[in-house]
Amino acid sequence: MLISEILHILPANLNWMVLFDLASIRQVTDESVIKAMYHLPGTIDLSPYSHVVLANIGHFLAYSDQSALIEVASGKHWTHDRKSTSLYDRFVDRLSLFAVDEAGCLGLGKTAPYSPVLLHIKIQAGLGQAQAVFDQEPSQQHYELLQAVGVTFLGGEQRGSYYVAEFQNRLPVHIHAGILSHFTRTGHCNLFFLQHGTIDPPLEAGLLKAAETRIAWARTRSLEGLLSLLQDADAQAMTCHPPRPQAPFPYGDLVPLGFVLKALNQADSVQAQESRQAITQHLLKHRQDLLWAFHTDRLITATDSALILQGIQDSESVEALERFADGQGGYYPQLWSRDRQPGKMKVDESCRHWCQADYATTCMIRALRREAGLDSKTSTSYLAAGIANRSGLYFANPYLVDWVTACAIAEHETDLRQHLLEEVLASMNQDYSFGTYDPSFSTSLAILTMAALGFRGRTMRAAQLRLLNFMDKQGQFPSVMPFYSSLQIDPATPPLTILGLLMVNAASTHQKAIQKIQDHHYGISLYEDAQRSISTALAYLALSESCTPTRHDLRSSSTEVHPRYRCATHCEYIAKFALPPYLATTALVHA
Repeated sequence: MLISEILHILPANLNWMVLFDLASIRQVTDESVIKAMYHLPGTIDLSPYSHVVLANIGHFLAYSDQSALIEVASGKHWTHDRKSTSLYDRFVDRLSLFAVDEAGCLGLGKTAPYSPVLLHIKIQAGLGQAQAVFDQEPSQQHYELLQAVGVTFLGGEQRGSYYVAEFQNRLPVHIHAGILSHFTRTGHCNLFFLQHGTIDPPLEAGLLKAAETRIAWARTRSLEGLLSLLQDADAQAMTCHPPRPQAPFPYGDLVPLGFVLKALNQADSVQAQESRQAITQHLLKHRQDLLWAFHTDRLITATDSALILQGIQDSESVEALERFADGQGGYYPQLWSRDRQPGKMKVDESCRHWCQADYATTCMIRALRREAGLDSKTSTSYLAAGIANRSGLYFANPYLVDWVTACAIAEHETDLRQHLLEEVLASMNQDYSFGTYDPSFSTSLAILTMAALGFRGRTMRAAQLRLLNFMDKQGQFPSVMPFYSSLQIDPATPPLTILGLLMVNAASTHQKAIQKIQDHHYGISLYEDAQRSISTALAYLALSESCTPTRHDLRSSSTEVHPRYRCATHCEYIAKFALPPYLATTALVHA
């Protein structure tokens, strides 16, 4: 049956009505869910019907092959009464704005003190493109919570005396939110539109509950996804992507386990406990002189040890990091010498810039010492001096630097905390995500940064809801590139050779792995979390952070977005912001 026919059958005096095209809904869910969603009897056969119609006077089904409705509760048949005014007649002005019979969902109604409203949704590929006829543009207050039910406000336009608001509904998410609530709040959808897009306290409370439920579900699902990645602790190597024409290769099998262990430390399932024990034993087995390397049996470093110690509480290992102290409050990422010596990197001109204190490493060690109950060797003034241009010699994401910086700042260091928080909040995207590349990873890190700085209100909840959209069906998150390394290309290299490298790398990938920085060319290698264990572990941690979403701390920041957060690629960020602070050194320290 056509929708226009259904509207001619229904009486004009209905308070509200919403109908759904069953063929469209079947594209996104199964019959059992459809029946539960519309509170239909489980034994009913829906095959003879084209639409389900919900109204304030009852539930109806529209026949596919005849112009009649059947009332579900009584079995009474309704047909068009030409002598009576129909719902179509009552809403004809608003209905004229749309191709009514093309709707996958259509809603009409009125509730005091609001004027009549119309909702028209086209459904395609799991997305509902909705248009609602309101009196005026909605205030958008609390609209960040619409993510909890898969809805996004897209804007709108004035059409005559009406404002036509546009929304997008990710139907699988919308239906899943209903499943999690056992479809106890389906009436809230109607109220939202009957109130012209106004979210009043009862609707806000319902959305907050939906958000809490979905995040709890996603936290459990992401833990399951993480555990499924850990079948073999020996197979967690990252993938190094050096500049072309060099080929990628596996490298970095220990550091990812530090992130994984940090996540598992917050889980209490039997499987999580077993995995935690196995990974801890694996890491202790590969520890060298109390510390760790990036990859099994390679050079131990302060940076890699500090990353692994995110998941292992060992004050003796934390104290062992003092061998990397520079005596001025900073920490070298590794030790070095001009000739080969045990436990030291053999330095040459290509990696000379590695031989200095690293801000990100220093922040991690400061935080680890505080957690271990050890005296800090890094002063507030040291952190303050570097915070404006904070970066790391090996961190390819600015939010990773932000997180370790936030962990390093003590609670009483309020000026530093506020400086960092303002910059991070100013960088939030309009959809409550963070970052331009690796947005799932950046969003997880931004949430963890907020948590470390004690900023646990509505903003965190909005970011957590946005983070859910990055999770796949297995509970896992996209592969990302958290780390990099850089080597200066020999200045004596012929210009044509340099040009060839530039062309090869520019043509083969969107990452320009050969960068000219301060009059020298550098080759940049990126390290991919190909197994997705780092990204999934951090997402689990971010979803596990508690907040008070009734605290309305969403605000328009007066701080301009720092350009470090607007870089399009890892290599752009590295060339413009991560590496330059470390290239001012003209002589080796303790060479």
